[in-house]
Amino acid sequence: RRLNPTMKEVVRKEVVKLLEACMIYPISDSAWVSPIQVVPKNGGMTVITNDKNSVKNSYGVEDVY
Repeated sequence: RRLNPTMKEVVRKEVVKLLEACMIYPISDSAWVSPIQVVPKNGGMTVITNDKNSVKNSYGVEDVY
């Protein structure tokens, strides 16, 4: 799912922050991805979560566990 430009910038900043904190690391290629959810909250805070119930491969096949 595509993000609007404002949310895309919020996600970019959060990813950079997590990369700098060594909490995540870049990968060059992977057949599997886990989608994120971006949820704007009252007071201006935005929560970025990982959809733990869904993993998708690069062919668009969903594996729900």
